[in-house]
Amino acid sequence: MARSRRALHSRGLGRGGVVLLLAALAVAPPAGAGADADQAVEAGLSAYLDGKFDRARRHWRDPAEEGEARAQFGLGVLYATGRGVAADRDTAFQWYRRAAAQGHPTAAFRVAQAYAEGRGVAQDPEAARRWYREAAAAGHGSAFTVLGRRYAAGVPGETAKRKAFYEKGVEAGYADAQYHLASLYLHGQGVAADPGRAAELLRQAADQGHAPAALKLGGLFEDGNGVKRDPAAAAEWYRVAAERGNAAGQISLARLYAQGKGVAADPAAAYRWYRLAANSGSAYEHMAGTKAERLAQALSPEAREQAKAWLADWQAQGIWTAQYP
Repeated sequence: MARSRRALHSRGLGRGGVVLLLAALAVAPPAGAGADADQAVEAGLSAYLDGKFDRARRHWRDPAEEGEARAQFGLGVLYATGRGVAADRDTAFQWYRRAAAQGHPTAAFRVAQAYAEGRGVAQDPEAARRWYREAAAAGHGSAFTVLGRRYAAGVPGETAKRKAFYEKGVEAGYADAQYHLASLYLHGQGVAADPGRAAELLRQAADQGHAPAALKLGGLFEDGNGVKRDPAAAAEWYRVAAERGNAAGQISLARLYAQGKGVAADPAAAYRWYRLAANSGSAYEHMAGTKAERLAQALSPEAREQAKAWLADWQAQGIWTAQYP
């Protein structure tokens, strides 16, 4: 499996994308699904993870035509991304729509996104709202967040509904909902400000690898907001964010290494993390690059070469993970 995932990284599907696909294809099979359909879905997933996308399509085609929601979703992924077939948003939407009609949570979320953005179907905000609700009801964690954000975007007097959507997601254990509910408690939006409760929720999300939550939790520990000030804990959580590809987390960790705060001072480590952020394609690129160059002046040529090799190794492992949709 490790070899297959590395192959996917080389083809542009990041670690986050692998996890999301595995989760989407691992949903419970529909009632009445036979052993042959199960085997076909598994064989298609194995082929996909090996980068053999045309073989995945062949495995999924028959069960999809026969109504297997997981296979239908898999074909939707292939047509949406142009893997093993010519990219075709219309066809991708049709396969997602067929799977969504059977209660497949990720397919319902993709259908909602398609209606919201006009991908493969005419843009229809009302249909998007309806399908986001369907996805949430089926258990798709990000659907709760999208619905909450829509109320955050300016629906008067609906802060309570926004909070309710996040709470439903938190009850189901979804990291994205935990993160957004934490933000409400942190800033006192629709609830009494409670940094301690915010820290609890952020920890729950960060424990699931949610990079923005880990970044924000690191900041709480660094500032002593809602938790006891603990620079070492701040460094640990910044590292979680940094290792998930979060540029702000990489910069925060680099800063602590440069200052010797919560970790032993290590200019070479600070340089490496600043350089990683400078290559992230984020808004932090220029600032991180400037700080890296300042540190580089005090490093030996050997240290700079070691940093170069370290950066190449991280990028080869697919460190640039997708954030939550």
